[in-house]
Amino acid sequence: MWSEYSLEVVDAVARNGSFSAAAQELHRVPSAVSYTVRQLEEWLAVPLFVRRHRDVELTPAGVWFLKEGRSVIKKMQITRQQCQQIANGWRGQLAIAVDNIVRPERTRQMIVDFYRHFDDVELLVFQEVFNGVWDALSDGRVELAIGATQAIPV
Repeated sequence: MWSEYSLEVVDAVARNGSFSAAAQELHRVPSAVSYTVRQLEEWLAVPLFVRRHRDVELTPAGVWFLKEGRSVIKKMQITRQQCQQIANGWRGQLAIAVDNIVRPERTRQMIVDFYRHFDDVELLVFQEVFNGVWDALSDGRVELAIGATQAIPV
């Protein structure tokens, strides 16, 4: 099984080019870093590194794993942050689509007013053109459309 820690270990080894340099960066002993990588490689059933006498190099599978692993780390950090925000009273987000016929000053003022009343909600604003606000609404990308034409596309 892999964890955020094991992904960070692989990332450190890849960036530093050796287990000992990664261990120094992570404030661990080299054997702990090597063991973590070996456990992960056994779980994946593929080698992530080519081991040489004093350094290591990513295998093609390791390059791919590192790329994906970095995005997983980022997603884990975002998820942790959002959970903490919700636990501390952050209520989530509201996505709106604004048609380009709405003057930018009006949109800016709307955003300022929104945060004055709802500082615990993230406002996502998407600029749309023509019937884009209706598309965004029907696709579920937004919860609110501003500046939509009266003619609802079928």
